[in-house]
Amino acid sequence: MSARRVLLFSDAPLYAGAERYLVELARGLPKDDWSVEVVCSESGGVDPMAAELSEAGVPVKRLPAIPTLKARGAFLKAFRYFATHRPDILHFNLTDPRACNGAMTAARMAMRGKFVCTEHLPTSVFDGGPLPFRHRLATRGTAATIVNTVVGRTAVEARPHHQGRVFVVPNGIPDPGDPSPERRVAARAELGFEPHHVVVGWVGRFTEQKDPDLMVEGMRRINGVIPDVRFAFVGDGPLFQATEARIGELELGDVTRCYGFRPDAADLLCGLDVLVNTSRYEGMPFTILEAMFRGVPVVATRIGGNEQLVAPMASGVLYAQQDGDALGEALHVALGDRDRMREFGRVGRERATLLHSIEGMCARTVQVYDDVLGG
Repeated sequence: MSARRVLLFSDAPLYAGAERYLVELARGLPKDDWSVEVVCSESGGVDPMAAELSEAGVPVKRLPAIPTLKARGAFLKAFRYFATHRPDILHFNLTDPRACNGAMTAARMAMRGKFVCTEHLPTSVFDGGPLPFRHRLATRGTAATIVNTVVGRTAVEARPHHQGRVFVVPNGIPDPGDPSPERRVAARAELGFEPHHVVVGWVGRFTEQKDPDLMVEGMRRINGVIPDVRFAFVGDGPLFQATEARIGELELGDVTRCYGFRPDAADLLCGLDVLVNTSRYEGMPFTILEAMFRGVPVVATRIGGNEQLVAPMASGVLYAQQDGDALGEALHVALGDRDRMREFGRVGRERATLLHSIEGMCARTVQVYDDVLGG
């Protein structure tokens, strides 16, 4: 039997966590059974994603985003594309519940039948009121929705405009291999810290959602209290300069390094003693998954996706959301006992390999495809 065709679609303007999911899925689906194509926006922010997919041998098509249905040129381009392409599965990757609605409407008008959606942030402010007609129209072709947590499934099923079945498929990534001492030494050297330093890291985009200022509040509560503690920021974004300024105001510059965007950010995690997550909301963050696979304990806000990833006081510490004192206390707990910290890392890697393998994510997604095609 020839391979079935799946078209993965995203209109995101940036290469962030939801798009990382798309890349991992495109690379991980079994190629003997599935022929994969990715359609993404023409935004320069996803150029790295398109290049990464092309290098992996995945065909990529670029289409303009459809901000409103009045954007006739963009809408007609999407309509023509869907009218002339007939995949077995049309899979839309939603960064929020209203993402891809223009393209989904174009697909319905092109008679593409039912499709699959992955929602990364299903618990949204959009759930508080009725959706506009064009968003309701877009969802009518949904045969299946994939979410990464049970909380997400509950949120989707509670919507009055919900269509189709909802499946929980936790995010997964390839196992980078056992975090050997040699890899840790190399990552620590690349970060520029000494072997005796206790390195607390933060990795992500500098945005209000990720709340880097809360990391700074946690830093000020343990600096000078935890011996030899040092801090590392990896990432870029609109709040980068403001965060650097705040670090300077609190006289934390001597113990802090800000690296900006690093394509090797995942490998640098090996050089951390603890990864901190300060997000206000998340789906299922890949940064935490990367840390878990590398045996790095995690201190994270007590929110949906984080709660499913981090086993409290087994693989890390969860703390009250947006509370600097709570973060400081969590860091004291995580860093106060080196043996416990190493055990957290070991358990985290064990959980990651068991529950969040790329093979498991792709196998469960194929089951969803089979369900849709069979139905």
